[in-house]
Amino acid sequence: MKEVIYKKIINNFELYLATILFIALTVVLTVQVVSRYCLKSSLTWTEEIANILFLWMIYLGVAAAVTKRKHLRIDCILNIVPFKVKKTMLIISNIIFSVFNIYITFIFMDIFDLMGNSSTTMLHISQQFVYSIIPITLILSVVRLVQDTIRLYREDEKTLGISVPAMNLDECEAIYKAKLAEHQQERGCR
Repeated sequence: MKEVIYKKIINNFELYLATILFIALTVVLTVQVVSRYCLKSSLTWTEEIANILFLWMIYLGVAAAVTKRKHLRIDCILNIVPFKVKKTMLIISNIIFSVFNIYITFIFMDIFDLMGNSSTTMLHISQQFVYSIIPITLILSVVRLVQDTIRLYREDEKTLGISVPAMNLDECEAIYKAKLAEHQQERGCR
């Protein structure tokens, strides 16, 4: 049981961390609004923290989207080609995405050198620390793409490349209709 929980945490940690950052961002922005409009005193550091939290949240979301197969892609060609061609195309797509991420990571290392010892204006947090999330999540995305490629290689024709929707609208509609019918039935009995 513990192994399943640990595996779930490891497989989704970027999503969990992004969620924690989203909650922290919400708290920081709420503090900023309350201090500005209720206390008539603006806390200048909150904007800087909010920008950093937002940046980190977004790039962790990029890595999480790779894990959940939520990046945009056009499936019209994938839907008409045979199974083996589709599998090959998806694997090649992952390889191209990985090569691109590695290339951008090297470019970002050059940008880090240009940053030097610069820091943020208010809190004096190192710019290299602030933007370190970008190469970290690019490499994490490569790891997740390798995992996805292995998963693609093992998938059969029915499950190949499928991502489970975050929300099943058909299921939501069925639940709504069932509750509506139940509610109408209760009203009819009265």
